[in-house]
Amino acid sequence: MRFILLSTITAISILVLTTSCSEDSPIVPPPDNTNGFQTEAIAKVFSENCSTSGCHAGSSPASGLSISNLSELLKGSINRSGGSIPNYGGESIIPFRLDESLLYQILLGKVTPITPHDAVSLTQAEKDTIKNWLTNGARDNNNNLPFQTPSYRVYVCNQNSDKISVIDGDSKIVSAIIDVEQPSLQPANPHMVKVRDGFLYATLIGAGKFLKINTSDYSLAGEVSSITKAGMIIIHPNGNKAFVSRSSTSNPDFQSIYAIDITNMSILSEVTLAAPGIPHGMALTPDGSKLYVANLSLSRISIVDGNTNQYGNFDDIVLPTGTEPMQAMVSPDGNFLYVSARGTAKLMVFDTQSDTMITEVSVDMMPMQIAVTSNGNKIYVGSMMMSTVNVVEKNGNNWTRTKQISHPGFNMLHGIDLTADDRYLYVSSRNTNGNFKPYFEVENEGPPGTIGIIDTQTDEVVKLIEIEEFGSGLVVEK
Repeated sequence: MRFILLSTITAISILVLTTSCSEDSPIVPPPDNTNGFQTEAIAKVFSENCSTSGCHAGSSPASGLSISNLSELLKGSINRSGGSIPNYGGESIIPFRLDESLLYQILLGKVTPITPHDAVSLTQAEKDTIKNWLTNGARDNNNNLPFQTPSYRVYVCNQNSDKISVIDGDSKIVSAIIDVEQPSLQPANPHMVKVRDGFLYATLIGAGKFLKINTSDYSLAGEVSSITKAGMIIIHPNGNKAFVSRSSTSNPDFQSIYAIDITNMSILSEVTLAAPGIPHGMALTPDGSKLYVANLSLSRISIVDGNTNQYGNFDDIVLPTGTEPMQAMVSPDGNFLYVSARGTAKLMVFDTQSDTMITEVSVDMMPMQIAVTSNGNKIYVGSMMMSTVNVVEKNGNNWTRTKQISHPGFNMLHGIDLTADDRYLYVSSRNTNGNFKPYFEVENEGPPGTIGIIDTQTDEVVKLIEIEEFGSGLVVEK
């Protein structure tokens, strides 16, 4: 009897050591306990392999990722680099997407560094269990899909991977991927996104398209073709019309932008401007009456009647040669126009009543997109070359840069937007030069873009997450 008992204990010990990624005992769910997963079988795969104290469970799970239950797994990691890059984390799974789920790619051996995960030896049946669960949407024990009712979502274009990343505003991780790859061999190059009334609108530079996508299931609701080098998007306050400009990568020979009916997705008019160039950045007054179009190559700002789509009712704002107006934004009260000048590293401030410049503020080199708080007192400007966020504060009729926000995960900043309550600022990085090195490298994937999430109350980067290649334009759902 004693021999049988000792043999049993020895066998259990060997099983634990060979199926765990640490020497601690696995957290095995009690009978009928799914730990929130869809089935007990799924829960057992996690609990019997790496859900242990010292591995991915306990008070200090590896990489800040706990997989002791579904709720913890869905939060992703918060310490992916071991602390060398502050607040660096990200998702471990994306529902329905085996190809984008880091956890599954690790199981396939396609991720480096593989240690200590190489100590985990799942059977093919266990791998298939995880595969089928992810393919079916990573459902919980009530058969519900995750990430269905967040406070808000953030949509980010991945210009070099023909995808749009969807970020869950509550967990602040990537929760879905929208494919915008086109049937032709030409890259789609999604550049900018806007969201309105249950639809996401996106421009595709390479494909020359303007897409309308359902936010409920990410299905295509409509598209407009033949928009060469489609660039920025502005949606009119009436919700029925959008303006689409040209990409900043265009040759300087475009003399028009488009007004598009977004109800039936048809072109209302091609608005002809003063002269050929690169009409890229746009800003619209809150009442929709004046659309400012920044011509990057001409150093000129054209003004279109936002209600009639007519050009010529207002005089252009002519800037000094070499100004290179890149992006534009009108203050929430409609009184001020902000323009980022790529050529001079300035934030230019204009009076929208007289369309004259009030002042300009020095910012870091190659300023890009602009975000303004709802009270108009803070203006955030991303710098692509310096990888910083410039904080400009408005006090009466004075504007002063008060701070520059940086982070090791910022590299070639591009898009920027605030949450509805102004609490969080989202900033995208292109990282096309690969200067930011991800902790995990996935086979056959290029350098990832990143998203920095800044708490505007402290101006601290509270989280850095990876997205797909070349993070460009983004929008926060409001």
